[in-house]
Amino acid sequence: NALATIEAARSESVPVVVLTSSGGSTNPIGLTNETPKSETLHWSNPEAQLEAKKFSPAAKTLMEINSLKAVGRNQQNEIIDESLSSQSPRLVVMNPNLILGPQLQPGVPKGNSLPWVKRILTKEAMSEKIPNDSMSIIDVRDLAELHVAAAENVNASGRYFGVNQSYKWEEILNTFSTVYKSYTPPPRFEGDAKIPTQFDHSRKNSLGVTLRPLEETLRDLITFMKERNVIE
Repeated sequence: NALATIEAARSESVPVVVLTSSGGSTNPIGLTNETPKSETLHWSNPEAQLEAKKFSPAAKTLMEINSLKAVGRNQQNEIIDESLSSQSPRLVVMNPNLILGPQLQPGVPKGNSLPWVKRILTKEAMSEKIPNDSMSIIDVRDLAELHVAAAENVNASGRYFGVNQSYKWEEILNTFSTVYKSYTPPPRFEGDAKIPTQFDHSRKNSLGVTLRPLEETLRDLITFMKERNVIE
């Protein structure tokens, strides 16, 4: 579908294509959280993902690799086919992880993220202990702004992290308890907290979008869930 979109844009002289992928394509084997991830340097191994039966991340990794090839670029976003590049739309790929915030679709929230968060808030999930781990989050409204900014910036091309930052689960759950008084986090894990995933934010920041703080995102999410009668 991504290649068909690029080809359609090329044939109709549409100047830019912005694809939404995933942070699952940015996890090289052996990379530790202490090393800031870079969009142009860090790639998952799709063969290893397939062997591990991580089919969705593998599909997104392959989508990105093949889409860049289709516009004459390599995985470092360097032009390797000048002729093909000059005839192709400008390609941008967004790499978000957990996307949170109000859902435009009417009715009960659907998908993966929001139903999962609802289960956390109602103690159906993550109720025994706070995980000693982290999660990379972005507000859905900020991710939308990043897409628009990338489309409108003629100098934007290649991959961009669609993340605010990676937060410790301890911080996420404690923030939920601040904005939603009915929620109490489970007991903390023992020992020191692991370092969250680190990112090089320079490419994302070049798009000029100011991202919301975590508390604002979670507060608005709670308001939305109450309005949809998902939580009380």
